[in-house]
Amino acid sequence: MVIVLQQSYNISTGHSSVSDPGALPRAVHTVAAVFLGVILVLGFLGNFLVLMVFSRFPGLVTPVNLLLINISASDMLVCIFGTPLSFAASVRGRWLTGSSGCRWYGFSNTFFVAKPGGG
Repeated sequence: MVIVLQQSYNISTGHSSVSDPGALPRAVHTVAAVFLGVILVLGFLGNFLVLMVFSRFPGLVTPVNLLLINISASDMLVCIFGTPLSFAASVRGRWLTGSSGCRWYGFSNTFFVAKPGGG
């Protein structure tokens, strides 16, 4: 596969840039950033409230509800450790954290996925 890059020069700023013809438009990144921001905030708050209810009312902790607690905790950890990297990349329109951040993103999203029953 051959990728053709076009170099342009901005006369007003004096900067040259290389554009990727397969890059997503800015509007797509903005929409993704809005959705990821909503997921980040609502996901954290919603899961925090679920964990708070279970901690305040210990009688609710049953074997079946332990699955809900596990899913809620792991989802909140993904919201804390994975979603901010995606959100920041969508806001800026490019990946910001390099290869080590990319590895962390993949690790955290894989590690914190809820695995009820150990599977």
